[in-house]
Amino acid sequence: MTKETLIIIGLILIVMGAWALSGFYPMGTEPAWHSIAKIVIGLIAMGIAIADKKS
Repeated sequence: MTKETLIIIGLILIVMGAWALSGFYPMGTEPAWHSIAKIVIGLIAMGIAIADKKS
């Protein structure tokens, strides 16, 4: 997976989790732990992409 792809996926996950937690636009019945998990996984993906020295 390229660095850019990992950054995009991480950003999408962070936005999805934050959007679901905000309550601004209800996206179904997603529990809060699922939204928090999306944010954490997105942050991990961003951290891996930023720390990767290959690209």
